[in-house]
Amino acid sequence: MTCWYSLVKKNFPDFDQKDIKIGTFGSTTAQAVRDAGLRLDLEAPNVKSPSMTAALDLFIKENNKGK
Repeated sequence: MTCWYSLVKKNFPDFDQKDIKIGTFGSTTAQAVRDAGLRLDLEAPNVKSPSMTAALDLFIKENNKGK
């Protein structure tokens, strides 16, 4: 279990991700989220989004379609 996730569990022992979105920058951090059993909603950089700003922009556009 990663250090940051241990802190989350320590400070918020009843944490349940539900509709909380988690985004990461870098493959190591993304893997740590997955290893912790959490859902990764946004990962940067990637082919479509070379920066976190671009990834957030794309994520918001894709998740607000039809709203």
